[in-house]
Amino acid sequence: MSAVPAQPQPQANSSCLIVFGHGRNFEPGQDDQNEAWDRLNLQFNQQVLLSLELAGRRGFSMVLKSAATDLPRNLGLLLAEAAVRGCSQVLETTLFGDEQTQTLKARLRLYPVLGAKGPRVAGADLRIGEPLYTNERDFEFTRRVLERLNPAALGQAMADESISQLMPGGIVAP
Repeated sequence: MSAVPAQPQPQANSSCLIVFGHGRNFEPGQDDQNEAWDRLNLQFNQQVLLSLELAGRRGFSMVLKSAATDLPRNLGLLLAEAAVRGCSQVLETTLFGDEQTQTLKARLRLYPVLGAKGPRVAGADLRIGEPLYTNERDFEFTRRVLERLNPAALGQAMADESISQLMPGGIVAP
């Protein structure tokens, strides 16, 4: 009888991060509007990931549609992806309109994945820690600004500003 080798548990990888995007402006019954927000967030996210990869940072994109409003489920999906990939950080990318303040926000926010050090025991809980780094820009939330918005160029500019902080060794979780 031959022994079957145990499957190795993913190791935490400080050079790997999940570049996580999620639309926030979901409006039931407004399919065209929701799809527009989803496209903006996807373009922003993809350009941030590309900029990081060109700088030598290994990342994986995960973008949820604005209709994904079940926050506990979304968090579970994100943590499962981090566990599968063995990533110890999440970089949130988001573009959203804040109706109350009439502000369009573009944000990059880096979080540690806690409980991701060393081999994981089956069923071990991962969690997202407090933000380590934030790069945020605010714009006037008007039709004209939205029409002129170039999410890829904005994603590249914000990623380029943040590269030194987002590279391995730039910011390390406590």
